[in-house]
Amino acid sequence: MIPAAPELPPTPVQLPHSFSKVTELLNQGVADGVFPGADLLVGRGGEVLYRSAVGSKWAKAPEGINNEMSRDTVFDIAGLTGLVVTTTLIMKFVEGGKLKLEDRVSRFLQGFSVSGKSAITVEHLLAHASGLPAWAPFYEELVKANGANRIGILTSRGARDYIYNALNRLPTKFEPGERQLYSDLGLILLGELIETLSGLTLDKAAQKFLFQPLGMKSSSYVELAMIKRRGIHPVKDRIAPTEECPWRKRVLCGEVHDDNAWAMGGVAGHSGMFSTASDLHLFASEMLKAFRGQSQFLRRDTIMRFFTGPAACEAEGGYRLGWESPNRENSMTESGLSELAVGQCGFTGCSLWLEPTVGVDVVLMTNRIHPSRSNKEIRSFRPKLHSAILEALAGH
Repeated sequence: MIPAAPELPPTPVQLPHSFSKVTELLNQGVADGVFPGADLLVGRGGEVLYRSAVGSKWAKAPEGINNEMSRDTVFDIAGLTGLVVTTTLIMKFVEGGKLKLEDRVSRFLQGFSVSGKSAITVEHLLAHASGLPAWAPFYEELVKANGANRIGILTSRGARDYIYNALNRLPTKFEPGERQLYSDLGLILLGELIETLSGLTLDKAAQKFLFQPLGMKSSSYVELAMIKRRGIHPVKDRIAPTEECPWRKRVLCGEVHDDNAWAMGGVAGHSGMFSTASDLHLFASEMLKAFRGQSQFLRRDTIMRFFTGPAACEAEGGYRLGWESPNRENSMTESGLSELAVGQCGFTGCSLWLEPTVGVDVVLMTNRIHPSRSNKEIRSFRPKLHSAILEALAGH
């Protein structure tokens, strides 16, 4: 159990000199090709303690594009979507009495109980203990269908429904609660559950219940059907590009990188949110306020339950309820973060970590997969950076 938080020390007005090592590491990350650029924000008690944007957005910028990485750069935050959007909306619905963690998923999603899935609960999905596989290449099936008898299905609502139905038929790999295995598929199902409970599409539910209440004005999903139907395109001047995708045959910028989320139209429970470091700091600060019992957005008992869970899993694998602890899978065991820390690392290069007992949040935004996902240097870079941040914070 996470203990009650002590009083936070006052936030210094001047940037501590000890952050110079952090700045050096960021610039070295650019020089070493860990990422084209980055935006790092370190906060405490809701205040910004340190902020630095380094490098560039594009390896080779299109003509007329401002290539400097800046504090208003928008990133595809990949798997952080499951933490920021999906987990938070489930927290709100649990708090509001719309569902319970022990509720079976089949109570809400028709057709889900087949193939050994009847015992799976909402908590199992949040704890990545449902027994579902980590991933499935649904997008490949949709690409084939789009080129054959279902032209136009890609990125449509029909594609989303196709994947929801495919998940109903999917068998489990192990018994629910037996062990933990990070699963995009479980987060996709939680996204469908949110749509069922709210009567809204997931992107609209996120706007209504999360982005607007917390003032996250630069956060949204990018609905690809809107681009196709109305010709409305994201402002690429502000968005960090991701991969030069071999099957989509272009550098992705302003459209989600994740293959299945893209096929679903850009709106999914596991990926699809675009945001800035400033907005994620707003989110993190509210979660820390809730931990301290000072939030109007979430109650302390709710956030404590999600930070410390799960209760429905026999084996600990580094996952709480929608949140992660530092573990081997996310490469954060050598970061210096405590065992009470919670957060997540996203595939595209963005991460968010909280030290609840001292009120610290660390938001690192990068597009490390530009121009290729084969660049994995960030796995060794992230722990070093967080270690330097914690060292800089010591004594301040």
